[in-house]
Amino acid sequence: MAQWYAHLLFKGDQLLGEGLEDFAKVSGVRPELEGERYTAVVISGYALYGKLRGFYSLGVSQIRLDPSTQQAFYATEDSSLHKEPVESLTASQRLAIRDWLMAFSLSAWEDSTELFKLGLSSNGSATEG
Repeated sequence: MAQWYAHLLFKGDQLLGEGLEDFAKVSGVRPELEGERYTAVVISGYALYGKLRGFYSLGVSQIRLDPSTQQAFYATEDSSLHKEPVESLTASQRLAIRDWLMAFSLSAWEDSTELFKLGLSSNGSATEG
């Protein structure tokens, strides 16, 4: 069995896309920074014999962009570890992630843990990490 990962980036409720190329070098933690806010989501899954089989956890980070230097910083220590609570995602962000995962691999979505799917439900009441 092999691990599988995907990275999604949001600005507000808008899904900007896959990957974190724009923030490849997040420069550390600056909780006082009041710049533009982005949400980065790391999705973990598992593959077997080269085929994605299911998803099992989300890691959430809040990233701020310094308006004067255009450098990216994590909003908190938990963000730097991708350990912000899944509940910090908005309902629109959870829906966008759910839709992206189903479009990427419906069979992997269907085989994902119930706790994972519950965390992406409209109320987002399950905890992942």
